[in-house]
Amino acid sequence: MRDAYFTSLRCSAALTALAFLLLGTTALGEGTRLSIGGYDPVAYFTDGKPAPGKTEFEYVWHDARWRFANAAHRDLFIKDPEHYAPQYDGYCAMGIAGVAVAAPHKDTVDPEAWAIVDGKLYLTHTMRTMEERWRPNTVENIKRADENWSTVEHQPEPLIVGPPCADHPPSVIVSIQGGGRRVIIGGQVAVGEDGNVVGKNDMREQIEQVGKNVQACLKAAGANVSDIILTRAYVTDTVAFAKNADVLVRYLGPQPPGSIVTRTSLPAGADFVVEIEAIAALNSPGAKSADGKR
Repeated sequence: MRDAYFTSLRCSAALTALAFLLLGTTALGEGTRLSIGGYDPVAYFTDGKPAPGKTEFEYVWHDARWRFANAAHRDLFIKDPEHYAPQYDGYCAMGIAGVAVAAPHKDTVDPEAWAIVDGKLYLTHTMRTMEERWRPNTVENIKRADENWSTVEHQPEPLIVGPPCADHPPSVIVSIQGGGRRVIIGGQVAVGEDGNVVGKNDMREQIEQVGKNVQACLKAAGANVSDIILTRAYVTDTVAFAKNADVLVRYLGPQPPGSIVTRTSLPAGADFVVEIEAIAALNSPGAKSADGKR
């Protein structure tokens, strides 16, 4: 559950300069962004599914490193990168389109959350983002994202918040139009510091643990519960969740307008009954990224 697709998105001093004799020599310097978590953009078109790329098949385009499953895919990309590259340089398409509370921004993506529309590849931050917010209004979302991209492409990179936030989906600090920032807390479930389930199938205990986890993640990002502007709760039993709403208020405060509760099964497993995402305003310049850098 703690596996992450996006750890490789972080800038790392361990990345060394490399060169490729591909239509000329392209030098890679430290900190060159690894796009879409190192997945092969060509595979979505040729294989119809995500495929991890390999370090030996890497190419730089649009100030980002792109990896491919094999040399043939790499060469296809080099011949026509505009066709194979995901839209918006591989950032979350829904983030570019923007929503009321988050506004247009750059965000990381889950390589499994993808769609090809009119021959163009789109990726989103999570599978839920794709299924619940992108697909139901694809045409309008693409229109908004296309209009926003010329501005959003110049905004700062998203910063991944590390522990104690769960690795997958990642929690990120994003910069929005107008100079503000938001911290998007990835779905938190009832896992304790030891990595074990807390309150197996117990709604009240799990709401309490999830509340603690969200609080800890907010603190790591430099935010407080009072900064929350939206929550999304995914629960297996809406009646049981409502009966224990006092616990949620105790840890996360009164739920802001627009917050939602959705009845669904949880990808974390059968032992879990609640998962909560949160978005908080973050205007302090001192917030830390995942590696502790300001």
